[in-house]
Amino acid sequence: MTLKSISVSLLCCLLLSAGGCAGPDSPGLRTIDPALQPHEDAAELEQLVQRAHDRVNEHRSSLGLAQLTLDNRITRVARRHSASMAQGGAFSHRGFKQRATAIGRFMPYRTVAENLAYNYGNADPAARAFTSWLTSPKHRQAMEDTRFTHTGLAVAKSSNGRYFFTQLFVLPR
Repeated sequence: MTLKSISVSLLCCLLLSAGGCAGPDSPGLRTIDPALQPHEDAAELEQLVQRAHDRVNEHRSSLGLAQLTLDNRITRVARRHSASMAQGGAFSHRGFKQRATAIGRFMPYRTVAENLAYNYGNADPAARAFTSWLTSPKHRQAMEDTRFTHTGLAVAKSSNGRYFFTQLFVLPR
């Protein structure tokens, strides 16, 4: 039996003001149920986050661009979305505005962008997500945008072994 490789990626880039921001526990941002994220997967998921982040920063450095700072607060917002998708939610940018306003609560911003990916059956899910972003003009544009200085990146794994990536890019005020 062989596993097929599939990767899907989407991008949404939106300019929003920080006014009227909601907190990270606002409606539309589902809280992660720790029981749905098995402890044995936690280390693997953190390694995937670090590998994907490193690949994005290596790519930016190869172009002479500044590296992105991985912010734990932005990562928490991204983690909620990845977990929601892994727990059966739609693979989509639905709720992007709520994620952006949640970020605005702790980091006033000028622009926020989001890259999503999911894949399964790959030896290195982080490499596959990065490659799919790199080969998509809009995803690549977000990764290479010189205005972005901060990022949050999260990976969640579904019960059937699919990996869901959310990367948020932020230009603070």
